[in-house]
Amino acid sequence: MTKHYKNLLYYIQRMVGDKEQAIDIIQETYAKALEKARDIEIKNEKAFLYKIARNIVIDQARKNQIREIVTYEEEDFSIPKNEQPDEIVLENVKEELLLEALNNLPKHLKQVFILHVFEGLEKKDIAKMMNLNLNTIQKYVINATAKLTEYIQEKNWE
Repeated sequence: MTKHYKNLLYYIQRMVGDKEQAIDIIQETYAKALEKARDIEIKNEKAFLYKIARNIVIDQARKNQIREIVTYEEEDFSIPKNEQPDEIVLENVKEELLLEALNNLPKHLKQVFILHVFEGLEKKDIAKMMNLNLNTIQKYVINATAKLTEYIQEKNWE
């Protein structure tokens, strides 16, 4: 049976367009052929191998076609994750928790954190605006982040 390997590989590779997939199909073909050879007498090995290989290719194509249809339908009938009701509720809860955490910060840390993170201002600009040293602003951002993280971890936000 192995004398037909190269021709069978070429035949399958032409059908599927991928050498690795063709090799996998040949392995399955030979396994099925050897299994059947125990039960029946094979008169034309070449025709028998080609028939098994062709059937395997057809079966795989059918399975892939079904998957593509399901994927396509799923994409058409699903909404983006950020628009799903449970995600909206979760985001609202996270937002409320973050606001609660921010409100528990000392005024100076809260002000610097909001300016830097939410307003997007550079630390050096905040330092000039508040008439403080750049190192002080950096420490405020670090301390605010640490306190917010600690507060959120205590509340088990995930």
